[in-house]
Amino acid sequence: MNTTNPFDEIEQFLGRTPFAGERTWGRDLRAADIDVAEYDDEFVVMADLPGFDREEIDVRASGDRLTISGERDTEREDEDRRYLRRERRHESVTRTIELPATAVLEDATATYRHGVLTVAVPLDAVDADEGHRIDVN
Repeated sequence: MNTTNPFDEIEQFLGRTPFAGERTWGRDLRAADIDVAEYDDEFVVMADLPGFDREEIDVRASGDRLTISGERDTEREDEDRRYLRRERRHESVTRTIELPATAVLEDATATYRHGVLTVAVPLDAVDADEGHRIDVN
Protein backbone atom coordinates (compact mmCIF):
# COMPACT_ATOMS: atom_id res chain seq x y z
CA MET A 1 0.00 0.00 0.00
CA ASN A 2 1.41 3.38 -1.03
CA THR A 3 1.10 5.95 1.75
CA THR A 4 2.60 8.93 -0.05
CA ASN A 5 0.43 11.78 -1.20
CA PRO A 6 0.52 12.16 -5.02
CA PHE A 7 0.12 15.94 -4.69
CA ASP A 8 3.26 16.09 -2.54
CA GLU A 9 5.12 14.21 -5.27
CA ILE A 10 3.90 16.72 -7.87
CA GLU A 11 5.01 19.65 -5.70
CA GLN A 12 8.41 18.02 -5.25
CA PHE A 13 8.70 17.42 -9.02
CA LEU A 14 7.90 21.07 -9.71
CA GLY A 15 10.55 22.16 -7.20
CA ARG A 16 8.07 23.64 -4.77
CA THR A 17 8.95 21.53 -1.74
CA PRO A 18 9.22 24.00 1.14
CA PHE A 19 12.57 24.15 2.88
CA ALA A 20 14.14 21.65 0.44
CA GLY A 21 14.17 18.31 2.22
CA GLU A 22 13.03 19.43 5.65
CA ARG A 23 9.49 18.25 4.99
CA THR A 24 8.19 15.46 7.17
CA TRP A 25 6.29 13.12 4.86
CA GLY A 26 2.98 11.91 6.24
CA ARG A 27 3.39 13.52 9.65
CA ASP A 28 0.98 16.02 11.08
CA LEU A 29 3.11 18.90 12.34
CA ARG A 30 0.47 20.10 14.80
CA ALA A 31 0.79 17.06 17.10
CA ALA A 32 3.95 15.79 18.76
CA ASP A 33 4.59 12.05 18.90
CA ILE A 34 4.61 10.83 22.51
CA ASP A 35 5.33 7.78 24.65
CA VAL A 36 3.53 7.46 28.00
CA ALA A 37 4.53 5.10 30.81
CA GLU A 38 3.15 4.67 34.31
CA TYR A 39 5.37 3.07 36.93
CA ASP A 40 4.76 2.37 40.63
CA ASP A 41 6.17 5.73 41.74
CA GLU A 42 6.02 8.00 38.67
CA PHE A 43 4.22 8.86 35.44
CA VAL A 44 6.56 9.59 32.49
CA VAL A 45 5.78 11.30 29.17
CA MET A 46 8.39 11.49 26.39
CA ALA A 47 7.57 13.82 23.47
CA ASP A 48 9.49 14.11 20.20
CA LEU A 49 10.11 17.80 19.49
CA PRO A 50 13.05 17.84 17.06
CA GLY A 51 14.42 21.23 16.07
CA PHE A 52 12.79 23.17 18.91
CA ASP A 53 14.82 25.23 21.38
CA ARG A 54 14.11 24.95 25.12
CA GLU A 55 12.68 28.48 25.12
CA GLU A 56 10.11 27.49 22.48
CA ILE A 57 8.64 24.65 24.61
CA ASP A 58 5.94 25.14 27.23
CA VAL A 59 4.93 22.42 29.72
CA ARG A 60 1.94 23.01 31.97
CA ALA A 61 0.12 20.82 34.47
CA SER A 62 -3.34 21.83 35.53
CA GLY A 63 -5.88 19.72 37.36
CA ASP A 64 -5.71 16.25 35.86
CA ARG A 65 -4.03 17.25 32.56
CA LEU A 66 -0.49 17.77 31.30
CA THR A 67 -0.15 20.00 28.23
CA ILE A 68 3.01 20.12 26.12
CA SER A 69 3.25 22.78 23.44
CA GLY A 70 5.93 24.23 21.23
CA GLU A 71 5.93 27.14 18.83
CA ARG A 72 8.58 28.44 16.44
CA ASP A 73 9.07 30.56 13.36
CA THR A 74 11.55 29.65 10.65
CA GLU A 75 12.75 31.87 7.85
CA ARG A 76 14.96 30.87 4.97
CA GLU A 77 16.43 33.09 2.32
CA ASP A 78 18.22 31.98 -0.85
CA GLU A 79 19.94 34.40 -3.18
CA ASP A 80 20.54 33.53 -6.78
CA ARG A 81 21.88 35.58 -9.66
CA ARG A 82 18.43 36.21 -11.05
CA TYR A 83 16.09 36.28 -8.07
CA LEU A 84 15.73 36.31 -4.29
CA ARG A 85 13.63 33.61 -2.63
CA ARG A 86 12.31 33.91 0.92
CA GLU A 87 10.28 31.28 2.70
CA ARG A 88 8.69 31.65 6.10
CA ARG A 89 7.06 28.97 8.18
CA HIS A 90 5.28 29.01 11.53
CA GLU A 91 5.12 25.69 13.31
CA SER A 92 3.25 24.79 16.48
CA VAL A 93 2.64 21.47 18.20
CA THR A 94 0.41 20.60 21.14
CA ARG A 95 -0.40 17.45 23.08
CA THR A 96 -2.55 17.06 26.17
CA ILE A 97 -2.30 13.96 28.34
CA GLU A 98 -4.63 12.95 31.15
CA LEU A 99 -2.75 12.43 34.43
CA PRO A 100 -3.52 9.79 37.06
CA ALA A 101 -5.47 10.94 40.11
CA THR A 102 -2.43 10.30 42.34
CA ALA A 103 -0.10 12.65 40.40
CA VAL A 104 1.92 15.08 42.54
CA LEU A 105 2.18 18.08 40.19
CA GLU A 106 4.33 20.22 42.50
CA ASP A 107 7.25 17.76 42.19
CA ALA A 108 7.10 17.24 38.41
CA THR A 109 10.31 17.67 36.39
CA ALA A 110 11.03 18.17 32.70
CA THR A 111 14.23 17.71 30.69
CA TYR A 112 14.89 18.37 27.01
CA ARG A 113 17.76 16.63 25.29
CA HIS A 114 18.48 15.74 21.65
CA GLY A 115 14.98 16.72 20.51
CA VAL A 116 13.16 14.64 23.14
CA LEU A 117 11.26 16.19 26.03
CA THR A 118 10.87 13.96 29.09
CA VAL A 119 8.36 14.91 31.79
CA ALA A 120 8.33 12.89 35.02
CA VAL A 121 5.43 13.33 37.44
CA PRO A 122 5.77 11.53 40.80
CA LEU A 123 2.80 9.51 41.99
CA ASP A 124 1.49 9.48 45.55
CA ALA A 125 2.00 6.17 47.36
CA VAL A 126 -1.73 5.77 48.00
CA ASP A 127 -3.24 3.52 45.36
CA ALA A 128 -6.27 5.26 43.87
CA ASP A 129 -7.94 1.94 43.06
CA GLU A 130 -7.97 0.88 46.71
CA GLY A 131 -9.43 4.17 47.88
CA HIS A 132 -9.30 5.29 51.50
CA ARG A 133 -10.45 2.87 54.18
CA ILE A 134 -12.96 4.25 56.67
CA ASP A 135 -13.20 2.50 60.00
CA VAL A 136 -16.67 1.57 61.17
CA ASN A 137 -17.35 2.31 64.86
